[in-house]
Amino acid sequence: MTSRGCIRGCARRGVHFATCPAYGADDPDGTCTGCAPVDARDGALVCHRCYGKLRRRLETAPEIAAHLRRLARTGGSAKRYDRESHGRMPRRMAPVDPDVLDALRDVLDTLNATATADATPDEVHEIALGAAGAVLADYDAIVNDAGAFATWWQVTMPTQLPDWPEFWTIARAFARWPLEDRSGWAALPCPGCDLRMLRRIPPARAGVPEWYVCSSCEWERNDTDDDGLWALVIADAA
Repeated sequence: MTSRGCIRGCARRGVHFATCPAYGADDPDGTCTGCAPVDARDGALVCHRCYGKLRRRLETAPEIAAHLRRLARTGGSAKRYDRESHGRMPRRMAPVDPDVLDALRDVLDTLNATATADATPDEVHEIALGAAGAVLADYDAIVNDAGAFATWWQVTMPTQLPDWPEFWTIARAFARWPLEDRSGWAALPCPGCDLRMLRRIPPARAGVPEWYVCSSCEWERNDTDDDGLWALVIADAA
C-alpha cells in the first residue's frame, strides 16, 4: 500500500493534523474542513477520486464529441431569429449555435483528433474513440507523471480556464450539453463512510469499466480495481 498523499492536495474531510485548530474540537470553527491528505492510489501519484474523475471524462469524450456533432447537424439550441412572421413567410431557424462548433473543435483538439466538416456523428465518434483510446492506453504513465497529469487535468476537468475563458474543456462541454445520466444508487453502503451514498456509473461503452463513486466522501473504485473485488461485492449486495 502507498503512503504518499495525492499530488493535487486532496484532503480527508473532517480529518485534521494535530497542529490544526480544528483537531479534536467538538465544534470546529469551520475554517478547516479537513487537512489530512488523501492517500494516493497504488501505482499512481493521485488519489482514487482524481484518478477516476479524469479517466471517466476521457472515457466519455467520444460520446460528447458525437453529441456535439449531432447538435451541429440539427441546429443545436439555436433560436428562431425572426421574432414575428410577415405574411406567409415561414419562420426560419437561426444557424447552428457557434458555441457547439467551437466546443466540438476544442474537444477534438484536446484528444489530438480532427474531423471534416461533413463528418457524421458516428464518424466523429469513431475518430474521437481512436484518439481517446490512445490516451487511455497510456493512462497509467500519465498518472505517474505529475506534469502530464496536471496538463491533462487542466484541458479536461475545469469548467473554465481563467487564462483562456473561450476554450471548451471536455468538462465544460459536458456541463453545457450533458449526456443522459445513466447512473444509479448501489445497494451497498459506501465502504469509506458507511453511508448509502454510493452510485454506480455504468460503462459508456464496451471495454471501459463501471465506476462506483460515493457522493459523500472521497471513496471511488472501478470494477477492475483489486482484481475485480468491488464488482463482486456490489453485485452480491444487489
